[in-house]
Amino acid sequence: MTGHSLGGALASLVGQTFLVPTVTYEIPGEQLAAQRLHLPHAPGVDLPLWHFGHTADPIFVGACKGPSSSCWYGGYAMETRCHTGKMCVWDTVRDKGWRVDIRSHRVADVIEYILKQEEEFPLPDCSFEDEDCTDCGLWNYTDPRDPK
Repeated sequence: MTGHSLGGALASLVGQTFLVPTVTYEIPGEQLAAQRLHLPHAPGVDLPLWHFGHTADPIFVGACKGPSSSCWYGGYAMETRCHTGKMCVWDTVRDKGWRVDIRSHRVADVIEYILKQEEEFPLPDCSFEDEDCTDCGLWNYTDPRDPK
């Protein structure tokens, strides 16, 4: 399965549910949704999920917060940044001097300015995010199904 943005997040959740290989592009963090849906995720199990994105995309890196964010002007507010599976990240901010901007989230830009520029943007190494990654840290969730 594959998808971009929200479609990629949904593909990731389906891929995680059925252990179907999934490649996504520039998705918002979907780990919190997977946890809230109680999707299977056993420790030590390599999920067949690969998330590609770049550091200038505020939706992908979870920088879509508050009035100082370019997302604010588009009506977006996203506080998730943690992903399941492996992260494959082009560091366009450090390596290329790109600025974090909601306009860099467009799939056409990723295709034209990254994927078609193989010599300038070789495939990044893919690795798991830190286990300490947390979303919405100040929120307090309760679920009667969770053990006390």
